[in-house]
Amino acid sequence: MAWTNFILCFYILIYLWICCQASSVVNVNCWWNQSLPIADNVSVVCLTSSQGIPLNCDFCQLDVMTPVQRHQLPNTCANISNPFVISVASEHRGHIRCMLKCRDNKEHTCNVTVLGGNPPSPPSRPDCVIEHMDMDMDMDIHCSWSTAYKPVMPTIYTLYWEDHMGEIWSKVSENEHCVIKRSEYEKCNEMTVWVTARNVLGTAESQQFKFNTHSIIRPATPDITNHTSSPLEIFWEMSCDIPGFSGKKCEVQYHTVDDVNWTKVDDYQVSFWLEDPQPFTEYQFRVRCRCEHEEHEENEEHQELEHKVISNWTSVYSVRTPPAAPVGKLDVWSDCPPNFEKSICNVFWKEMPVYQARGEINNYIVTFKLENGTEIKQVTRQRRDTKSQQSGDEGCQRLRHFSLLPGVKDVFVSANTSISTSDPTLLALPVQGLSTPGVNLSVTEMNQKLVVSWSVPSWLSKNIQEYVVQHVSVEPSHTSCLNWTRVNKTQSSVTFTGEFRNYTAYNVSLFAVIDNSSNFLRSTLAYTLQGVPPKVPEFHVKNISHTSVTLIWSHIPVHESKGVILQYTVGVNEATGVNVSSDRTSYQISELQPAQQYQAWVSAVTVAGEGARSITTFSTEDKPGYVTPTLLAIFIIIPLFVLTLLIVLIFMLRSSISMLCFEVIPDPTNSKSFKHANFQHVWPGICSTSGSVLKISELEIVENLISVTAIPPSETILDTEFTQDHKPDGDREIIEDNVEPARETVSGRDGWRKDYSEMVDTDEEEGGGGGDEDDDEEWEEQNCVSDYERHFMPSVEAI
Repeated sequence: MAWTNFILCFYILIYLWICCQASSVVNVNCWWNQSLPIADNVSVVCLTSSQGIPLNCDFCQLDVMTPVQRHQLPNTCANISNPFVISVASEHRGHIRCMLKCRDNKEHTCNVTVLGGNPPSPPSRPDCVIEHMDMDMDMDIHCSWSTAYKPVMPTIYTLYWEDHMGEIWSKVSENEHCVIKRSEYEKCNEMTVWVTARNVLGTAESQQFKFNTHSIIRPATPDITNHTSSPLEIFWEMSCDIPGFSGKKCEVQYHTVDDVNWTKVDDYQVSFWLEDPQPFTEYQFRVRCRCEHEEHEENEEHQELEHKVISNWTSVYSVRTPPAAPVGKLDVWSDCPPNFEKSICNVFWKEMPVYQARGEINNYIVTFKLENGTEIKQVTRQRRDTKSQQSGDEGCQRLRHFSLLPGVKDVFVSANTSISTSDPTLLALPVQGLSTPGVNLSVTEMNQKLVVSWSVPSWLSKNIQEYVVQHVSVEPSHTSCLNWTRVNKTQSSVTFTGEFRNYTAYNVSLFAVIDNSSNFLRSTLAYTLQGVPPKVPEFHVKNISHTSVTLIWSHIPVHESKGVILQYTVGVNEATGVNVSSDRTSYQISELQPAQQYQAWVSAVTVAGEGARSITTFSTEDKPGYVTPTLLAIFIIIPLFVLTLLIVLIFMLRSSISMLCFEVIPDPTNSKSFKHANFQHVWPGICSTSGSVLKISELEIVENLISVTAIPPSETILDTEFTQDHKPDGDREIIEDNVEPARETVSGRDGWRKDYSEMVDTDEEEGGGGGDEDDDEEWEEQNCVSDYERHFMPSVEAI
């Protein structure tokens, strides 16, 4: 026992802890009467309810606030059964909020919902009955009523009834029906009932209904037993086994399966006969009855008390009438190309209605009449194009393809039933050559509707028998049946309804039947609902120059465009696009910069908006004769800089090597005296260590002053020319050949000359080689002194 008490206390503590931690959600629902004109202030009625742990009235305070006011509800509990009314400005009725303040300092959520509504409409007079199935049981009274419109806010209904003693009872219901138990009323006594409806915006009351509880017993439901076909008559059974009732009156309703509306007839007892029924038509019947008293009272008060409760409807009883010969003709049309004489021509027809076929159609007969009078008949069984049915193209029947060869003059189609064959229908074959200027065709797009209107010149309308307006989906993958309707020649518009697909193009065409031939007048594309188009296909560029480019694209296929293309928008980079006509597929953009990269784009536009952009990238060409700084640096400046750097490095390297390998400066090899030297032996390497060493001649200098007049003929050209300029020919002295060749002179400005000793190569001294002729040739070449020798060799004055 102690353990049980411990467990109980433990659970109580847990519950109290949860209650302390839990928070409540308070819902505040407010309504204002939208049936009243909105004035400066609006009365808003609010109700509160809570979710979770109820709040203590002593510890919580609810404030309802608007942008300019605060309404405080003193001593407010979380649940308030009575509404409170606040007055707010009309513009603030959608900005009501609440605040819940509690002493426990816990956060409590407060939700506000503000809606417009109406007071309840007066309920109808209650209909109270005792069901036949309860006669042997409880015999409860079932009362029901209705309202003009369904309330948008919680509405409470109260059913009141007053017994024959004047005592009033009531029951509350949230629905439009209520049950008075057998223990709550006295049997076979008078009773008066009425209903009130109440919501936060008002109250309404129904009319009172007075009856005797014995007269509200619902009779049993009749039972339709059988029927006859000729004439069409149905029979039923029903017994009024209620005490005091013996006779009955019944109500009959019927209709065809194609008609949703019931036809009502009254005052029948056991059977109903339908006059002039349609052949081969399915009819549906239902019956309900009420019991009549054996003796009719003339007293109006008694007539009022006789409620005459009617029974429930029987289940639907279906009957099909016998078939008969078909009436009328098939509605036949063709979908033929202009040159149909050389191609396949598709023939269509609409299924003949039951009231015309008046029997089961077994097959269809197509008759071809050739120009030579021959007739060819082909029979095809009846079949329904199920795909067309699924797409909403109901009532359309498609024949197999017939190749109308040259020579076909007329085509007839008829329906064959079990009774007979319908009259053949002549197919209006298309003709060519009709010029139709001035014909206008327009289509207005509505929600799942196409309103087609047209105008035809007066000279053409005089010969027209009727118009035919057709529409067909242009989707290549959709095998929809051709849809058409025939219009009287006096009309100029027609409306197509059906399950049209959104964003789908339909080809709407107008034809005129003239002399039993089909003449095409005009066609256009239409959409019941248009969407944003997809990307433009095959977008690319061509004819790229340094300042312009041509953009090329392809039209979006009609079955993919999702709407009528109003225009194309083209542009480059993020610049604003240019609008281009919808019939164009190219556009030239100019004023571009040379050698620049661009991003071109194009998009299609419908009434629904601009589609996604197709983007491509291109680069403009260089300007003719224009070299960019980058190319200049790559192809000219950089190679020159590299070449110059290499030359400087080579000279610096050679200079460094010369400083390392040759201590004596200047280099004698630069003298013209060594021009004919064998460089293969002289320069075997930059700094050679081999035994082949360049030999340097010795120069002996001897002063010998000789008169200028004694210049031998063997002097150098320089000396000769000098003497010729200063002496006449007669004064010239002749020098003998045996003059010593070892001495040579150079004349000076003062008329004196200095003799240089012969320059002897050390190799010649050692080897004894070399002749006079070679020496003369060398001296002839050395007569012209080089700049190197003038700079580095010492002059005579210096010596």
